[in-house]
Amino acid sequence: MLKPSNPYNVLSETISTDNVQKMGELITLKTLRSYYAYTRQPLERLYIGLVKDLNRCNEPTHVFSDAYDLVQEATCFLCQFIGKSLNDVYAIHSDKIITIKKAAYTLVSRHIDRIRRTINRSRDINDYTEELSVEIDTYQEKDYANVDNTIARMGLSPCEHEVLDCYMAGMRSTEITEFLGVNRVTVWHRRQRVQVKYKALFF
Repeated sequence: MLKPSNPYNVLSETISTDNVQKMGELITLKTLRSYYAYTRQPLERLYIGLVKDLNRCNEPTHVFSDAYDLVQEATCFLCQFIGKSLNDVYAIHSDKIITIKKAAYTLVSRHIDRIRRTINRSRDINDYTEELSVEIDTYQEKDYANVDNTIARMGLSPCEHEVLDCYMAGMRSTEITEFLGVNRVTVWHRRQRVQVKYKALFF
């Protein structure tokens, strides 16, 4: 489960049996979030499913979504490198160094792109409309580095972090209340606290 104290610090640790699953979760979350920021509707169910998985993974009755398969792919890949750092060299291609972290992001990206293409092919022809399509072939970690650092500095509570994740997933207030099983006033208060902490940090 995501915690308010910078969960992304684990990505700077040595890969171990204790943290490899958490690394797989965060790498998948960041990669899927990058895709979702551009594609929206095709990956909405997948992204919201992963957010739900990460926030409710410790609940004994929780049923993991298809999105968690991506986490398993990333985790299995990283298990090959126990004892190493994500910044260690995975390969050198055309004189360009590819780190383990970059290779993991690319692996997850390819799986997401395959799923997205499958979703697009399965959509009814009547659902197609002219729209701007932006392809992302590989995930660029810098896209969300500043956002992740800002969230970590805000010191959000688990409940506040949960609501923020939902808003970042593009969910509306009414959807969040149903998703989290709380009323609209609770969501509104948590959102207000997030805004206060943000303003306290930058204003």
